[in-house]
Amino acid sequence: QMGTNSDSMDDVTQSLTAADSSDAPLLRRQMSSMAAAFEAGTWDPEMKMLEPTVNLLAYYSRGAPSVDAALADAMEKFMWPSHRFSCCMDNGYWVSKHAKMERSYHFREVEVASEGAIDEWVQAAMMQALDKNYPVWRVTILRAPAPNRSALFWQLHHSIGDGLSMLFAFSPMMGCPGGDPLSKIPLPSALLPPERRKVTAGGGSSSSQAGGCCQTPCAFMKGMLAPALVKHDTELRINPPIAQRNPFMRFNGQRNFTRFPKVSMSLIKSIKDKHECSVNDVLMAGLIGALRRYGAEVCEDPLLQSESARIEFKSMIMLALPRPVDMKNLADCVTNKMLFVPCSLPIDEPTVLGRLHRTIAAFAGMKSTAYIAGVAGMTDFVKGVAPTSVLRKTASETFSKHSLLVTNVPSTTVPITFPKEGGEEISETHMVFPNIIPQVSIITYNGFVNANIVADPELFPKAERLGEMFRKEFEALDACDPGVASTRKVSAPFERTSVTKACPMLPNPYVHYHR
Repeated sequence: QMGTNSDSMDDVTQSLTAADSSDAPLLRRQMSSMAAAFEAGTWDPEMKMLEPTVNLLAYYSRGAPSVDAALADAMEKFMWPSHRFSCCMDNGYWVSKHAKMERSYHFREVEVASEGAIDEWVQAAMMQALDKNYPVWRVTILRAPAPNRSALFWQLHHSIGDGLSMLFAFSPMMGCPGGDPLSKIPLPSALLPPERRKVTAGGGSSSSQAGGCCQTPCAFMKGMLAPALVKHDTELRINPPIAQRNPFMRFNGQRNFTRFPKVSMSLIKSIKDKHECSVNDVLMAGLIGALRRYGAEVCEDPLLQSESARIEFKSMIMLALPRPVDMKNLADCVTNKMLFVPCSLPIDEPTVLGRLHRTIAAFAGMKSTAYIAGVAGMTDFVKGVAPTSVLRKTASETFSKHSLLVTNVPSTTVPITFPKEGGEEISETHMVFPNIIPQVSIITYNGFVNANIVADPELFPKAERLGEMFRKEFEALDACDPGVASTRKVSAPFERTSVTKACPMLPNPYVHYHR
């Protein structure tokens, strides 16, 4: 779980014979190393952790589309031909056991009483494992009576692929103004398919090959050492006691899903322009401010109420890495190419503007190709030489030393109709991940920030308050005049470098969120 997935494509197809049929062909492909790891389990067995499942929740503006006439037809046309969507997992292999897509299993409708009942249903469903006797994905339409919104809940095993892969793979099923959803996503050019990358005035793509980690050896070495030097976070009321985190946490079977109120991207961009930073800097500063206020006011944590306490509070940040993308066969390019990087967040900073400045400094490392290359190099080295039991123990211990995991994914800047043929317009979308540590998932879509947290209710007993504080933090940031508001030193761990520079050891390591 800690490393990159350099062998991202599955091996060639093998033709075998099905045991229950004399002549039926059985297609069999070896999984990539990351897909096989997700199938076998990336955590120490003592953690009793859930299966790794990617859950997508999308609310429709009006009624939901027909399952058979719209969703199932589109899925059968665009996704079923890919082995990752038509094959079952079988001990490190993708094996085709179903000649036809079983619509009665993969698609279902559930009647719910209200929009609030959708969140309750999702909270229960996100904890349930998929049936491995079928290809490991399922779609549920949650149909609520008007004027409530209905929703789509899509579950996929993480072995199939990561969120960015899904965004690319599902794009032929999406309708949008202008007709090309991939051109409406504010991703760094290096993460986009070659046909969608922006071209500079000089004729090349915006991802320059100039520069490299040799120019910043200090940053590279810090990246190499970062996973080994991580220590446990300060004990707060919003993270478990250190005694429960050492050597690693055990899953207690409790996770609550809480949506935050939507925030306008015009407000986020106003703050970004005023303070000359990135969208990601603004979003993370708003989140850490909301967490500080939540801990101080709701949990009455004396450390978070203090203006002078020094607190170590880290988040795992998920970065996406470039992957080969064939526009003629998007579904078969689905893979997992990502990296988890630790980042210290200034939850001990008492001022709104000071938190923004220190967040900008903290995330400078995410924009250093040398640092990212160092982290990736070390984790890939460990992954290549250590046995599975050691890798699981390492991942379990490392995550347990952090207080948070954040994913921040930009979606289209315009509304999407899903599916394109016979579908309805989506008004709000969320990724939902029950994890060993609290996970905040942020998606920017159609001019708004959609965010949620999945966390242990014992640590976040009134999580809806956190959502309210998240929105108010941006209002406070927008009211601030640019300037130095922190009395503490604001410095990056190393020099900030251009996100468009590439490192020879890890080509084009771009961050899995906004430029």
